[in-house]
Amino acid sequence: MIKVIELAEYQAKCVPAPSPTAADVALASELAAGGDVEARLDVRWLANGMIDVRASSWVGVVRFSAVEIRVLPKLVGGELKVLQMIEYTDRIDLLKHLPPDQQLTAAGDDLFELIVRLLAAEVKQLLRDGLIRDYRPTEETLTVMRGRLRVRDQFLRRYGTLHQLDCAFDEYDGDVPENQLLGAALAAASNRVRNSKLKADTRSLFGVLSGICEPRSFDADWYRNRIHYGRRNSRYRSAHELARLILKGLSLSDLHSAGDHGITAFMLNMNSIFEEFVTALVVNALRGTLLQASGQVALKAVIVEESTSRTYSTIRPDIVITDSVSGRRVPIDIKYKLYGSKKLVPGDVYQLFTYAYALGSAPDSSRAGLIYPADSTSSGPNLRITPMTNVTSAQIRAEGLNVTAVLDDLAVGSAGNVNTLVRSMIQRLSRFAVV
Repeated sequence: MIKVIELAEYQAKCVPAPSPTAADVALASELAAGGDVEARLDVRWLANGMIDVRASSWVGVVRFSAVEIRVLPKLVGGELKVLQMIEYTDRIDLLKHLPPDQQLTAAGDDLFELIVRLLAAEVKQLLRDGLIRDYRPTEETLTVMRGRLRVRDQFLRRYGTLHQLDCAFDEYDGDVPENQLLGAALAAASNRVRNSKLKADTRSLFGVLSGICEPRSFDADWYRNRIHYGRRNSRYRSAHELARLILKGLSLSDLHSAGDHGITAFMLNMNSIFEEFVTALVVNALRGTLLQASGQVALKAVIVEESTSRTYSTIRPDIVITDSVSGRRVPIDIKYKLYGSKKLVPGDVYQLFTYAYALGSAPDSSRAGLIYPADSTSSGPNLRITPMTNVTSAQIRAEGLNVTAVLDDLAVGSAGNVNTLVRSMIQRLSRFAVV
Protein backbone atom coordinates (compact mmCIF):
# COMPACT_ATOMS: atom_id res chain seq x y z
CA MET A 1 0.00 0.00 0.00
CA ILE A 2 1.43 3.34 -1.09
CA LYS A 3 1.39 6.04 1.60
CA VAL A 4 0.36 9.44 0.18
CA ILE A 5 1.63 12.65 1.80
CA GLU A 6 0.22 16.00 0.67
CA LEU A 7 1.66 19.41 1.53
CA ALA A 8 1.82 22.92 0.08
CA GLU A 9 4.85 24.87 -1.09
CA TYR A 10 7.22 25.82 1.73
CA GLN A 11 5.31 23.54 4.10
CA ALA A 12 6.92 20.82 6.24
CA LYS A 13 5.49 17.52 7.52
CA CYS A 14 6.86 14.73 9.67
CA VAL A 15 4.80 11.50 9.56
CA PRO A 16 5.31 7.72 9.96
CA ALA A 17 6.59 5.98 6.81
CA PRO A 18 8.12 2.66 5.69
CA SER A 19 11.89 2.34 5.57
CA PRO A 20 13.51 3.52 2.31
CA THR A 21 15.20 1.41 -0.33
CA ALA A 22 18.59 2.28 -1.82
CA ALA A 23 16.78 3.70 -4.88
CA ASP A 24 14.64 5.88 -2.58
CA VAL A 25 17.73 7.32 -0.88
CA ALA A 26 19.39 8.00 -4.23
CA LEU A 27 16.32 9.87 -5.55
CA ALA A 28 16.00 11.88 -2.31
CA SER A 29 19.64 12.92 -2.61
CA GLU A 30 19.10 14.04 -6.19
CA LEU A 31 16.00 16.03 -5.23
CA ALA A 32 17.93 17.83 -2.50
CA ALA A 33 20.67 18.84 -4.93
CA GLY A 34 18.64 19.30 -8.10
CA GLY A 35 17.28 22.87 -7.78
CA ASP A 36 18.81 25.98 -9.26
CA VAL A 37 19.05 27.89 -5.96
CA GLU A 38 17.12 25.61 -3.61
CA ALA A 39 16.32 21.94 -3.20
CA ARG A 40 13.34 20.68 -5.17
CA LEU A 41 12.27 18.72 -2.12
CA ASP A 42 14.02 17.85 1.15
CA VAL A 43 13.14 14.27 2.18
CA ARG A 44 14.76 12.53 5.16
CA TRP A 45 13.94 9.19 6.77
CA LEU A 46 14.46 9.35 10.54
CA ALA A 47 15.63 6.58 12.84
CA ASN A 48 12.29 6.45 14.68
CA GLY A 49 10.36 5.30 11.59
CA MET A 50 9.28 8.80 10.58
CA ILE A 51 9.82 10.69 7.33
CA ASP A 52 10.56 14.43 7.37
CA VAL A 53 9.43 16.31 4.22
CA ARG A 54 10.16 20.00 3.53
CA ALA A 55 8.85 21.62 0.36
CA SER A 56 10.21 24.65 -1.49
CA SER A 57 8.85 26.54 -4.51
CA TRP A 58 8.78 23.31 -6.57
CA VAL A 59 5.43 21.55 -6.98
CA GLY A 60 4.48 18.15 -8.36
CA VAL A 61 4.63 14.51 -7.33
CA VAL A 62 7.50 12.31 -6.13
CA ARG A 63 6.89 8.57 -5.99
CA PHE A 64 9.21 6.48 -3.87
CA SER A 65 8.86 2.71 -3.56
CA ALA A 66 6.28 2.90 -0.72
CA VAL A 67 5.63 6.66 -0.31
CA GLU A 68 4.10 9.21 -2.68
CA ILE A 69 4.63 12.91 -1.91
CA ARG A 70 2.45 15.54 -3.56
CA VAL A 71 3.44 19.19 -3.29
CA LEU A 72 0.39 21.31 -4.16
CA PRO A 73 0.52 24.86 -5.57
CA LYS A 74 -1.72 26.43 -2.91
CA LEU A 75 -0.42 30.01 -3.35
CA VAL A 76 -2.02 30.30 -6.80
CA GLY A 77 -5.15 28.21 -6.20
CA GLY A 78 -4.23 24.70 -7.33
CA GLU A 79 -2.97 22.64 -10.26
CA LEU A 80 -5.44 23.90 -12.85
CA LYS A 81 -4.45 27.49 -12.04
CA VAL A 82 -0.82 26.63 -12.80
CA LEU A 83 -1.79 25.56 -16.30
CA GLN A 84 -3.94 28.68 -16.70
CA MET A 85 -0.85 30.77 -15.86
CA ILE A 86 1.15 28.96 -18.53
CA GLU A 87 -1.73 29.41 -21.00
CA TYR A 88 -1.71 33.16 -20.48
CA THR A 89 2.09 33.46 -20.59
CA ASP A 90 2.48 31.48 -23.82
CA ARG A 91 -0.83 32.57 -25.42
CA ILE A 92 -1.99 29.01 -26.03
CA ASP A 93 -4.99 26.91 -24.98
CA LEU A 94 -3.85 24.00 -22.84
CA LEU A 95 -7.17 23.15 -21.18
CA LYS A 96 -9.48 23.01 -24.19
CA HIS A 97 -9.81 19.22 -23.91
CA LEU A 98 -10.84 19.39 -20.27
CA PRO A 99 -14.60 19.60 -19.57
CA PRO A 100 -15.57 22.93 -17.96
CA ASP A 101 -16.83 21.21 -14.80
CA GLN A 102 -13.85 18.84 -14.53
CA GLN A 103 -12.31 18.90 -11.09
CA LEU A 104 -8.80 17.60 -10.57
CA THR A 105 -9.71 15.73 -7.41
CA ALA A 106 -12.69 14.08 -9.05
CA ALA A 107 -10.49 12.62 -11.78
CA GLY A 108 -7.93 11.43 -9.23
CA ASP A 109 -5.11 13.03 -11.20
CA ASP A 110 -2.10 14.72 -9.73
CA LEU A 111 -0.43 17.54 -11.68
CA PHE A 112 1.73 15.11 -13.64
CA GLU A 113 -1.11 12.85 -14.75
CA LEU A 114 -3.28 15.84 -15.60
CA ILE A 115 -0.60 17.16 -17.98
CA VAL A 116 -0.09 13.70 -19.51
CA ARG A 117 -3.86 13.36 -20.00
CA LEU A 118 -4.01 16.71 -21.80
CA LEU A 119 -1.01 15.79 -23.96
CA ALA A 120 -2.65 12.52 -24.99
CA ALA A 121 -5.78 14.43 -26.06
CA GLU A 122 -3.65 16.89 -28.07
CA VAL A 123 -1.72 14.10 -29.83
CA LYS A 124 -4.96 12.29 -30.74
CA GLN A 125 -6.21 15.50 -32.34
CA LEU A 126 -2.96 15.94 -34.27
CA LEU A 127 -3.17 12.35 -35.52
CA ARG A 128 -6.73 12.94 -36.71
CA ASP A 129 -5.64 16.09 -38.56
CA GLY A 130 -2.50 14.44 -39.93
CA LEU A 131 1.07 14.77 -38.68
CA ILE A 132 3.61 16.98 -40.37
CA ARG A 133 5.91 15.33 -42.87
CA ASP A 134 8.92 16.91 -44.55
CA TYR A 135 11.88 16.20 -46.77
CA ARG A 136 14.85 15.10 -44.67
CA PRO A 137 18.43 14.87 -46.04
CA THR A 138 19.47 11.21 -45.84
CA GLU A 139 22.65 9.32 -46.60
CA GLU A 140 22.44 5.56 -46.99
CA THR A 141 24.19 2.62 -48.66
CA LEU A 142 21.80 0.97 -51.13
CA THR A 143 21.88 -1.79 -53.73
CA VAL A 144 20.14 0.41 -56.31
CA MET A 145 20.80 4.02 -57.17
CA ARG A 146 18.64 6.64 -55.43
CA GLY A 147 19.15 10.39 -55.48
CA ARG A 148 22.77 11.20 -56.18
CA LEU A 149 25.96 9.19 -55.75
CA ARG A 150 28.36 10.35 -53.06
CA VAL A 151 31.32 10.04 -55.38
CA ARG A 152 34.08 10.64 -52.84
CA ASP A 153 32.73 8.10 -50.34
CA GLN A 154 32.08 5.58 -53.09
CA PHE A 155 35.60 5.96 -54.43
CA LEU A 156 37.33 5.79 -51.04
CA ARG A 157 35.22 3.09 -49.41
CA ARG A 158 33.80 0.99 -52.24
CA TYR A 159 36.09 1.40 -55.25
CA GLY A 160 35.18 -1.13 -57.89
CA THR A 161 32.01 -2.19 -56.03
CA LEU A 162 28.74 -1.87 -57.88
CA HIS A 163 26.34 -3.81 -55.66
CA GLN A 164 26.73 -1.24 -52.82
CA LEU A 165 26.17 2.42 -53.64
CA ASP A 166 26.66 5.38 -51.28
CA CYS A 167 23.59 7.52 -52.00
CA ALA A 168 22.36 10.91 -50.82
CA PHE A 169 18.67 11.73 -51.17
CA ASP A 170 15.75 13.55 -49.53
CA GLU A 171 13.46 11.25 -47.55
CA TYR A 172 9.86 12.47 -47.22
CA ASP A 173 8.66 11.27 -43.83
CA GLY A 174 7.46 12.34 -40.39
CA ASP A 175 10.81 12.02 -38.61
CA VAL A 176 10.96 15.75 -37.86
CA PRO A 177 11.50 17.69 -34.57
CA GLU A 178 7.80 18.54 -34.24
CA ASN A 179 6.93 14.84 -33.96
CA GLN A 180 10.13 13.80 -32.19
CA LEU A 181 9.33 16.09 -29.22
CA LEU A 182 5.91 14.46 -28.80
CA GLY A 183 7.44 11.00 -29.01
CA ALA A 184 10.04 11.86 -26.36
CA ALA A 185 7.38 13.13 -23.93
CA LEU A 186 5.09 10.13 -24.47
CA ALA A 187 8.01 7.71 -24.04
CA ALA A 188 9.00 9.37 -20.77
CA ALA A 189 5.43 9.55 -19.45
CA SER A 190 4.19 6.10 -20.48
CA ASN A 191 6.29 4.28 -17.87
CA ARG A 192 5.46 6.67 -15.07
CA VAL A 193 1.69 7.21 -15.01
CA ARG A 194 -0.21 5.13 -12.48
CA ASN A 195 -3.66 5.28 -14.03
CA SER A 196 -4.01 2.07 -16.05
CA LYS A 197 -6.20 3.56 -18.81
CA LEU A 198 -3.91 6.57 -19.19
CA LYS A 199 -0.86 4.30 -19.26
CA ALA A 200 -2.42 2.21 -22.06
CA ASP A 201 -3.35 5.42 -23.89
CA THR A 202 0.14 6.88 -23.78
CA ARG A 203 1.80 3.61 -24.76
CA SER A 204 -0.56 3.22 -27.71
CA LEU A 205 0.12 6.78 -28.89
CA PHE A 206 3.86 6.31 -28.50
CA GLY A 207 3.58 3.11 -30.53
CA VAL A 208 2.00 5.09 -33.38
CA LEU A 209 4.60 7.87 -33.19
CA SER A 210 7.55 5.47 -32.91
CA GLY A 211 6.58 4.08 -36.31
CA ILE A 212 6.86 7.60 -37.74
CA CYS A 213 9.79 9.18 -35.90
CA GLU A 214 12.54 8.55 -33.39
CA PRO A 215 13.14 10.98 -30.47
CA ARG A 216 16.56 12.58 -30.81
CA SER A 217 16.72 13.84 -27.21
CA PHE A 218 14.86 13.81 -23.89
CA ASP A 219 16.00 17.39 -23.20
CA ALA A 220 13.11 19.83 -23.75
CA ASP A 221 15.47 22.68 -24.65
CA TRP A 222 17.14 20.61 -27.39
CA TYR A 223 14.04 21.05 -29.55
CA ARG A 224 13.55 24.76 -28.85
CA ASN A 225 16.03 26.01 -31.46
CA ARG A 226 14.92 23.38 -33.97
CA ILE A 227 11.23 24.23 -34.03
CA HIS A 228 10.02 27.57 -35.40
CA TYR A 229 6.28 28.12 -35.52
CA GLY A 230 4.41 29.30 -38.56
CA ARG A 231 1.19 28.55 -40.38
CA ARG A 232 2.30 25.00 -41.11
CA ASN A 233 2.97 23.86 -37.52
CA SER A 234 1.20 26.36 -35.25
CA ARG A 235 -1.38 23.68 -34.37
CA TYR A 236 1.42 21.83 -32.52
CA ARG A 237 2.12 24.62 -29.99
CA SER A 238 -0.20 23.45 -27.19
CA ALA A 239 1.00 19.85 -27.49
CA HIS A 240 4.62 21.00 -27.51
CA GLU A 241 4.20 23.11 -24.38
CA LEU A 242 2.68 20.12 -22.56
CA ALA A 243 5.50 17.90 -23.84
CA ARG A 244 8.13 20.38 -22.60
CA LEU A 245 6.46 20.53 -19.18
CA ILE A 246 6.65 16.73 -18.94
CA LEU A 247 10.30 16.54 -19.98
CA LYS A 248 11.35 19.45 -17.76
CA GLY A 249 9.40 18.07 -14.80
CA LEU A 250 11.07 14.68 -15.28
CA SER A 251 14.51 16.17 -15.80
CA LEU A 252 16.26 14.25 -13.02
CA SER A 253 18.64 11.49 -14.04
CA ASP A 254 15.96 8.82 -13.49
CA LEU A 255 14.41 10.05 -16.74
CA HIS A 256 16.37 7.40 -18.61
CA SER A 257 15.66 4.61 -16.12
CA ALA A 258 11.93 4.53 -16.94
CA GLY A 259 10.55 3.45 -13.62
CA ASP A 260 13.07 0.62 -13.03
CA HIS A 261 12.43 0.77 -9.30
CA GLY A 262 8.86 2.02 -9.44
CA ILE A 263 10.01 5.49 -8.44
CA THR A 264 9.90 8.78 -10.26
CA ALA A 265 9.84 12.54 -9.69
CA PHE A 266 7.89 15.18 -11.59
CA MET A 267 8.45 18.70 -10.30
CA LEU A 268 7.92 22.17 -11.75
CA ASN A 269 9.56 25.36 -10.49
CA MET A 270 6.72 27.68 -9.48
CA ASN A 271 9.14 30.57 -9.03
CA SER A 272 9.90 30.47 -12.77
CA ILE A 273 6.23 29.97 -13.77
CA PHE A 274 5.09 32.84 -11.52
CA GLU A 275 7.86 35.13 -12.75
CA GLU A 276 7.01 34.55 -16.41
CA PHE A 277 3.29 34.99 -15.71
CA VAL A 278 3.69 38.29 -13.85
CA THR A 279 6.10 39.58 -16.50
CA ALA A 280 3.50 38.85 -19.20
CA LEU A 281 0.81 40.59 -17.12
CA VAL A 282 2.93 43.73 -16.70
CA VAL A 283 4.07 43.87 -20.34
CA ASN A 284 0.47 43.50 -21.57
CA ALA A 285 -0.92 46.03 -19.07
CA LEU A 286 1.62 48.72 -20.00
CA ARG A 287 1.28 48.25 -23.76
CA GLY A 288 0.15 51.56 -25.30
CA THR A 289 1.29 53.68 -22.33
CA LEU A 290 4.35 55.86 -21.79
CA LEU A 291 5.91 53.13 -19.67
CA GLN A 292 7.86 50.18 -21.02
CA ALA A 293 8.46 46.89 -19.24
CA SER A 294 11.53 44.79 -20.04
CA GLY A 295 12.10 41.35 -18.60
CA GLN A 296 15.42 39.77 -17.54
CA VAL A 297 17.73 42.38 -19.06
CA ALA A 298 21.36 42.32 -17.95
CA LEU A 299 22.03 45.95 -17.19
CA LYS A 300 25.46 46.51 -15.71
CA ALA A 301 28.01 45.28 -13.23
CA VAL A 302 27.83 46.91 -9.82
CA ILE A 303 30.65 45.18 -8.00
CA VAL A 304 34.04 45.74 -9.64
CA GLU A 305 37.57 45.00 -8.45
CA GLU A 306 39.41 48.32 -8.68
CA SER A 307 42.86 47.01 -9.61
CA THR A 308 41.72 44.69 -12.40
CA SER A 309 38.27 46.08 -13.27
CA ARG A 310 37.03 42.50 -12.92
CA THR A 311 33.27 42.35 -12.44
CA TYR A 312 31.72 40.25 -9.71
CA SER A 313 28.06 40.75 -10.33
CA THR A 314 25.69 41.74 -13.12
CA ILE A 315 22.38 43.40 -12.37
CA ARG A 316 19.52 41.34 -13.83
CA PRO A 317 16.15 42.37 -12.33
CA ASP A 318 13.09 40.36 -13.29
CA ILE A 319 11.42 43.49 -14.74
CA VAL A 320 12.66 47.01 -15.41
CA ILE A 321 10.02 49.75 -15.80
CA THR A 322 11.25 52.64 -17.96
CA ASP A 323 9.56 56.02 -18.30
CA SER A 324 9.87 56.91 -22.00
CA VAL A 325 9.68 60.66 -21.21
CA SER A 326 12.22 61.03 -18.40
CA GLY A 327 14.25 57.90 -19.06
CA ARG A 328 14.04 56.95 -15.37
CA ARG A 329 14.10 53.24 -14.57
CA VAL A 330 12.68 51.27 -11.65
CA PRO A 331 13.68 47.61 -11.15
CA ILE A 332 11.05 45.13 -9.96
CA ASP A 333 11.74 41.67 -8.58
CA ILE A 334 9.21 38.81 -8.60
CA LYS A 335 9.29 36.33 -5.71
CA TYR A 336 7.13 33.24 -5.30
CA LYS A 337 6.83 33.62 -1.54
CA LEU A 338 3.91 34.34 0.76
CA TYR A 339 4.95 37.48 2.63
CA GLY A 340 1.68 39.08 3.68
CA SER A 341 2.25 41.02 6.88
CA LYS A 342 5.51 39.17 7.49
CA LYS A 343 8.85 40.85 7.12
CA LEU A 344 10.69 40.48 3.84
CA VAL A 345 13.53 37.98 3.78
CA PRO A 346 16.78 39.93 4.48
CA GLY A 347 18.47 38.51 1.38
CA ASP A 348 15.58 39.81 -0.78
CA VAL A 349 15.84 43.25 0.86
CA TYR A 350 19.58 43.52 0.21
CA GLN A 351 19.09 42.45 -3.40
CA LEU A 352 16.36 45.04 -3.96
CA PHE A 353 18.36 47.88 -2.41
CA THR A 354 21.28 46.93 -4.66
CA TYR A 355 18.95 47.15 -7.66
CA ALA A 356 17.58 50.48 -6.43
CA TYR A 357 21.00 52.08 -6.05
CA ALA A 358 22.35 50.62 -9.30
CA LEU A 359 19.48 51.96 -11.42
CA GLY A 360 18.50 54.99 -9.38
CA SER A 361 18.64 58.33 -11.14
CA ALA A 362 16.33 60.56 -9.13
CA PRO A 363 18.08 63.30 -7.16
CA ASP A 364 16.28 62.51 -3.92
CA SER A 365 15.58 58.80 -3.96
CA SER A 366 16.27 55.46 -5.63
CA ARG A 367 13.44 52.95 -5.84
CA ALA A 368 12.77 49.23 -6.38
CA GLY A 369 9.66 47.05 -6.17
CA LEU A 370 8.68 43.50 -5.29
CA ILE A 371 5.65 41.48 -6.47
CA TYR A 372 4.63 38.30 -4.66
CA PRO A 373 1.51 36.03 -4.61
CA ALA A 374 -1.06 36.92 -1.97
CA ASP A 375 -4.55 36.00 -0.81
CA SER A 376 -5.68 39.48 -1.84
CA THR A 377 -4.22 42.21 -4.02
CA SER A 378 -2.84 44.62 -1.49
CA SER A 379 0.23 46.60 -0.52
CA GLY A 380 2.87 44.80 1.47
CA PRO A 381 5.89 46.10 3.37
CA ASN A 382 7.22 49.54 2.43
CA LEU A 383 10.89 49.94 3.40
CA ARG A 384 13.25 52.90 3.31
CA ILE A 385 16.97 53.32 3.92
CA THR A 386 17.65 56.50 5.89
CA PRO A 387 20.10 58.56 3.85
CA MET A 388 23.53 59.29 5.24
CA THR A 389 25.70 62.24 4.39
CA ASN A 390 26.09 62.70 0.63
CA VAL A 391 24.11 59.51 -0.01
CA THR A 392 20.67 59.44 -1.62
CA SER A 393 17.92 57.49 0.06
CA ALA A 394 16.51 54.26 -1.30
CA GLN A 395 12.98 52.95 -1.01
CA ILE A 396 11.51 49.47 -1.46
CA ARG A 397 7.81 48.75 -1.91
CA ALA A 398 6.19 45.30 -2.00
CA GLU A 399 2.84 44.44 -3.60
CA GLY A 400 0.82 41.25 -3.27
CA LEU A 401 -0.94 39.89 -6.37
CA ASN A 402 -4.09 37.79 -5.97
CA VAL A 403 -3.32 35.28 -8.74
CA THR A 404 -6.55 33.32 -8.30
CA ALA A 405 -8.71 36.43 -8.76
CA VAL A 406 -6.66 37.54 -11.78
CA LEU A 407 -7.00 34.14 -13.46
CA ASP A 408 -10.74 34.08 -12.76
CA ASP A 409 -11.10 37.49 -14.44
CA LEU A 410 -9.07 36.36 -17.43
CA ALA A 411 -11.18 33.19 -17.74
CA VAL A 412 -14.38 35.24 -18.16
CA GLY A 413 -12.83 37.72 -20.59
CA SER A 414 -12.22 40.58 -18.13
CA ALA A 415 -8.70 41.38 -19.34
CA GLY A 416 -9.47 45.10 -19.04
CA ASN A 417 -10.05 44.78 -15.30
CA VAL A 418 -6.78 42.88 -14.97
CA ASN A 419 -4.86 45.53 -16.90
CA THR A 420 -6.30 48.26 -14.68
CA LEU A 421 -5.32 46.37 -11.53
CA VAL A 422 -1.77 45.72 -12.78
CA ARG A 423 -1.30 49.34 -13.90
CA SER A 424 -2.30 50.57 -10.43
CA MET A 425 0.16 48.16 -8.87
CA ILE A 426 2.99 49.34 -11.14
CA GLN A 427 2.15 52.97 -10.40
CA ARG A 428 2.45 52.34 -6.64
CA LEU A 429 5.72 50.42 -7.08
CA SER A 430 7.39 52.89 -9.43
CA ARG A 431 5.67 56.22 -8.67
CA PHE A 432 5.33 56.61 -12.44
CA ALA A 433 2.01 57.86 -13.74
CA VAL A 434 0.52 55.29 -16.12
CA VAL A 435 -0.75 57.35 -19.05
